[in-house]
Amino acid sequence: MFSLLKKHAAQILLIPVIFLYFFFGFQHLEQFITADEHYWVYERIPEYWDALAKGKLKNTFINDKPGISLALVSGIGYSLHPDSPTLCFENKDKLFICKTDQTAKTYRDFRLPILILNGLLLFLSFFLISKLTHPWVALWATILTALSPILLGISQIVNPDSLLWSFGSIAILSFFALLQCKEKKFLWLTIIFTGLALLSKYTALILFPFFLLLILLSFLSDKGEMAETLRADLKKNLIRWLIIVVASLALLCFFFPALLISPSARTAFLLTIPDEPILLLVGMTFFVWLIIDTYRLQNKHLFFIRTLYQNFCTPLSRTVPLFFLLLFVFLILARNFFPQWSIFALIPFDIKDISDARYVTDIPNFLEVFLLEWNPLIFSLTPITLVGLAGFFIASFKKNAVKHSFLTNSLLLFTALFTVLLIFSNVLATPRYSILLYPIFSLLAGLGTWHITENISLPYRRLVATMIIFFGSYMSLITIKPFYFNYTNILLPKSALINDAWGYGGYEAAAYLNSLPDAERLTIWADYYGVCEFFIGKCLTAYTFDREKVQPEYYVLTRRGQIRYMARYLRWEEKSGLIAYKYYATENPDWQLFIDNRPKNFIKVVKIAK
Repeated sequence: MFSLLKKHAAQILLIPVIFLYFFFGFQHLEQFITADEHYWVYERIPEYWDALAKGKLKNTFINDKPGISLALVSGIGYSLHPDSPTLCFENKDKLFICKTDQTAKTYRDFRLPILILNGLLLFLSFFLISKLTHPWVALWATILTALSPILLGISQIVNPDSLLWSFGSIAILSFFALLQCKEKKFLWLTIIFTGLALLSKYTALILFPFFLLLILLSFLSDKGEMAETLRADLKKNLIRWLIIVVASLALLCFFFPALLISPSARTAFLLTIPDEPILLLVGMTFFVWLIIDTYRLQNKHLFFIRTLYQNFCTPLSRTVPLFFLLLFVFLILARNFFPQWSIFALIPFDIKDISDARYVTDIPNFLEVFLLEWNPLIFSLTPITLVGLAGFFIASFKKNAVKHSFLTNSLLLFTALFTVLLIFSNVLATPRYSILLYPIFSLLAGLGTWHITENISLPYRRLVATMIIFFGSYMSLITIKPFYFNYTNILLPKSALINDAWGYGGYEAAAYLNSLPDAERLTIWADYYGVCEFFIGKCLTAYTFDREKVQPEYYVLTRRGQIRYMARYLRWEEKSGLIAYKYYATENPDWQLFIDNRPKNFIKVVKIAK
């Protein structure tokens, strides 16, 4: 019995990890509304299912994300609340009229399918990582993924990113398993989850060139001497890649028929590709060369490149982890010892596009942008994940010390390519935009933990490592609970931010307002939507309204709302009499909440002076 428990210890210890994921995930699930979430719950998801029911396939174009997988999963919530489009609306005076007694359970039922599905997919992720590495590595990676505040937080939100991270990471893992094991089941898994990732966000298009790059790297790094065997494997992998591309795009079109019949849907699809004519030209040229070299020239060029790669690039590949280690250390030191460094002080953390920096400072150069892209990710990884990553980076310096070097170097390459893609897409990353990278770093940290334990001669060292990772992750969740998606680790100074409240705190602000005398007769103006559906009085978020008919008595103010409002505050005062700009600096509001105990990430309620 003991030997059986020892053999399957990693699998057994996975159970409390999943339990803790659901324990934290079910908490506060009904008590917030994030950015744009109400559009998905009340408009986009119902529109998708209504379009299918009525046969109006063109109307399945509900968003340019496209967010179809979200509609498929959260459609369970719509089936339970078919009246959800009528639960909240804006009247002619721009006041929100909401059935506040329905808000909590409606959002709960739209969110639960996402949370549960992602929890179940952790088992599949564990299986794939075990296949690629070792069950203990899989356990540690799963703990760091399941108990990551950022990943748990996004899994509570009705947003396409809440499914992109799980679908995308499993597509990547299953493709690695396909290259390693060459089993048909991994081909099917790659097709299904690549298609589902595309149905979540078009960002997943990066998987196609990445998979092709993996095939070439596998060929170049293979130490085998049999040329015919190498060529045969390359041909089979290229055919598999083509099958994955065609089949996953077919899956996309099957669940998103508007892509075939709607020009606007196709335009939105193409616009997600930065500089698409250039990329198309380069990509097609490269692909044609690869086909000619493989099927006409017997891979003459590739074998030459393979020789150069193994003589020069393989030894240099150990410097890739060194680069990432220096990047992490440099940013951590810079944020703590040079807090007023201009690129962090001048450029808002939540600026929409990099080019928008011209409104506040000079547009940063490529190096500065690269650091800005990595800043949110590094400071939202848990400390225990960073320790595991440090172990992985340091172990990588030793010759032949790091097992699975093809896997690890490929994943690091993916993170670098993803960053470059963000830059060329003119997108400044927040944790939501980099969500696909968190499970990848959890895996690398799991491998780093393996190397740490292999160099320690202690009894039950793997069990001890498991307990440290488990309780380290648990403590990270406790420190931010229940505002998981706003997690920032202790390495970032309290005066700095990498994310705004993003809707958190609206429920708590509404609870305060609802406790006031005659709350049902009160009118409030909120600079952000998250409070309105929980407030039993009249709620206003419009900047322009008839001041004769509507006169707010309280302002609900947030950091994110301040950025949007202050851009044209004099215009709003002239049009509607809004004077919220006078209250953002109020030191003693009637009520306030600091998310993660960071004073700049505030939600406050202020009574308007008469």
